[in-house]
Amino acid sequence: MIKKLVKSNEFIPLVIIIVLSLVVGLINPNFLTIATLFDLVRASNVYIILALALLPVVILGGVDISFVAIAAVASYSTHMFLLARGYQGGMLTYVIMACAIGAFAGLFNAFFVNKFKLPIFDVSLATQTMWYGFTLFFVGATSNFDIPEGLVGYYARYLTRVSDPITGETGLHISILYVIVIAIFLWWFLKYTMIGRGIYAIGGNKEVAERTGFNINRIHLVVFLIMGVLSGFAGVLQGSFSRNFNPTLFIGQNLDVLAAIILGGAAIKGGRGTVIGTILGVVLTQIINRALVLTQIPAEWQKFVVGLILIIFTSIPAIKENRKKQVGRTTELVEVTVAE
Repeated sequence: MIKKLVKSNEFIPLVIIIVLSLVVGLINPNFLTIATLFDLVRASNVYIILALALLPVVILGGVDISFVAIAAVASYSTHMFLLARGYQGGMLTYVIMACAIGAFAGLFNAFFVNKFKLPIFDVSLATQTMWYGFTLFFVGATSNFDIPEGLVGYYARYLTRVSDPITGETGLHISILYVIVIAIFLWWFLKYTMIGRGIYAIGGNKEVAERTGFNINRIHLVVFLIMGVLSGFAGVLQGSFSRNFNPTLFIGQNLDVLAAIILGGAAIKGGRGTVIGTILGVVLTQIINRALVLTQIPAEWQKFVVGLILIIFTSIPAIKENRKKQVGRTTELVEVTVAE
């Protein structure tokens, strides 16, 4: 069991999280408190959902950068539509509408990937610009703080509360339940369904997967549908947290989410990645950001540190692969020498 854990892709980010937390806790004791843990969970929840939205695409062997724009157009369009009609209800209507818009946007990407055999990155580059442009031109170009009565106070809806020396009170936010449900579903889907196995197969070798009998187009549809739905949901959560629905929500943060997925052990070329690893990757980036703040290191260093760790993470598999090839060549050379 322990040997399997050590060899897993999740082991390194887990160790870094533990070591980094202990080091920062020694420097600033406020870091190792229940209040800080709950704040960290709350700060991570939306980004975990965004990362889980992108994870199947990465496992598939693609890089999609439009998911943040989908989150923006889905949440902002939903908010402005309901606001214009005097809606004062709760989250459910917001979630249903935003997820529906997100699903359409995700399937829109899948259509071009399947119909014209375009690379996922190329399609997402175009649709990201398109969705942000559509939102700004047709829906609105300014942030809106007019929140329905049903959403007021949602940002402070906790499962349990604790005192916080800085803010006075904090707690374990109810959104952790959404993350748990989504994570369990996606874990089950990737591990036990035929489509989930097909996602890994395509990421490993698309031609072999197609010859094996996997329907590539159908798998693309499901992957982009999941991405769109979860992106729309994440957009609504972020808007309710901040009490601000923004047409440029998450702009520039797509690469941060992708970095968290890679830090969690996923391979950028596809075929590898897990739900647990992705969650650990997001938590690691959040801990790094919070640690730099608590240790009074300038914010400009945050992306540098994440980038440095990312380089190390991506280098380790490459080094292992090169060593395997080198050992293989050495073995072949020895066999040839013995034969002679």
